[in-house]
Amino acid sequence: MQFVIKGKNLQLTDALKDYAEKKLTTITKYFDHIVEVDVTLSVKDSKDVSRSRVCEVTVWAKSIGNPIHGKAASEDLYASIDIVAEKIERQVKKFKEKITGRRRNSKGADKQATHSVLSFGDDFASRTENAPEDNKPKIVRSGTFPMRPMFSDEAAEQLDMFNQDFFVFSNAETNRINVIYRRSDGNFGLIEPEY
Repeated sequence: MQFVIKGKNLQLTDALKDYAEKKLTTITKYFDHIVEVDVTLSVKDSKDVSRSRVCEVTVWAKSIGNPIHGKAASEDLYASIDIVAEKIERQVKKFKEKITGRRRNSKGADKQATHSVLSFGDDFASRTENAPEDNKPKIVRSGTFPMRPMFSDEAAEQLDMFNQDFFVFSNAETNRINVIYRRSDGNFGLIEPEY
């Protein structure tokens, strides 16, 4: 497991790095296929000092379809690390309980698809002409993850559990890739391809 710990608007000390790594290493008892843990520690200019120290964590693992993400803010970075470590641990426990407790009787439930996330590569920027340097979008993460068939209500649970804006899944009813997303009114939207 690799830790990538970054700091924004602060001088990142070895003590902070070691503390974050120590607190987040405990999740390995739930999954032994964790590839990377990304930690971003930052200080925001805010009128509310109690929310100015932020810790954001993303856990990438082979056995978890999508990354697990958590964010916490407080008046102390160490406290923010503690809060987000507890959030991540709860999400991982909840995910493990769902996986081990779920028994499926649907046809094709044992099938898995692999979804690949592609990267444009380093030379993408050199191929785009006449675009201002600051406005060029970059792909910052690429990888693959298993995509098992599931029903749309299960996908909505996954979206909720991972606290993401959208979730890509293989629909067990149609056997096609779908996207479920959270609408601004609090409900879910489902995007299905038309062939």
